[in-house]
Amino acid sequence: MTTAPVPTDQHRDAFFSARGTLQIIETLWELGFYADRPYDGDRDDLSARALAFAESEAWDLDDRDALGETVREYAQAMPLSVLVRSDWHAPGSASSYSQFELLLSTGGPAVRIIGELDSYCEPYRPQLQYQDWSIEWTDHPEARHDPLQWFAAQFYFGEG
Repeated sequence: MTTAPVPTDQHRDAFFSARGTLQIIETLWELGFYADRPYDGDRDDLSARALAFAESEAWDLDDRDALGETVREYAQAMPLSVLVRSDWHAPGSASSYSQFELLLSTGGPAVRIIGELDSYCEPYRPQLQYQDWSIEWTDHPEARHDPLQWFAAQFYFGEG
């Protein structure tokens, strides 16, 4: 796996596809935190992108409870699959999940979030990756930890 600082011609479509997915995740993260704050009637701290996204989805920004639930449902509907896997272990010994994958799109290009699971099966160290027919999975250089961590935390990965 490699980290590309700028997209090459070979990476361009996959890079921008992953960027679009990342922007949706960042917008949901922003709206999720907005929904969790006490209502004060002020929308000035929401970005233009978050306001436009909420408007395009016809989400009521004044009903914080409904908004929070709607944002979580939207996030949970995004992955095509939610997968977990274990570390190497001796046959017959107890095994627990150690890694997760949220597959967000397939084909060329494809986008996923991978990361580790702690002893309680809570996600940490999420990474947004993209690939295309001629390139391997590559970390997206613009991905920020907090939105990806929030997004991954919307899913159930089992019990530790």
